[in-house]
Amino acid sequence: MIWPTSARLAMLKEAAGPSTDVLVVTEGLLLYLDEAQVRSLAMDLGAQTGIRWWILDLASPALLEMMKKSMGAQLANAPMKFGPANGVAFFEDLGWRATHVQSVLRAASRFRRLPWTLKLFGFLPEPNPRNPGRTPWSAVVQLGRP
Repeated sequence: MIWPTSARLAMLKEAAGPSTDVLVVTEGLLLYLDEAQVRSLAMDLGAQTGIRWWILDLASPALLEMMKKSMGAQLANAPMKFGPANGVAFFEDLGWRATHVQSVLRAASRFRRLPWTLKLFGFLPEPNPRNPGRTPWSAVVQLGRP
């Protein structure tokens, strides 16, 4: 369950306090929310003047489908829902600016953390983060306020 907007806004206002340079990290969360909940959260975070940065992980619809097929039974009580077709543009349309996008595959390759079965995929071109298409893709995204 995600908090109602009024309760979340009050909590965010209190948490940010007088700060003007707050970073919010929602790693591992958005994937389990539906699009309306993510939109509401993005708008509430954007309404707080002290919140300047937001770091999140993002998956493409193709990756969500792949994970659902391979992990179906394990995800029965925690279905993965959020994987916007327009990638980071989903957040840019809500007033955020993508300041850094790092694909998980590329980062794992760079740090030599890829299993040998995926190493060749690390050399493939990255999909457009605003239109990942049918590519199973995930990234860590840093958003900022314009």
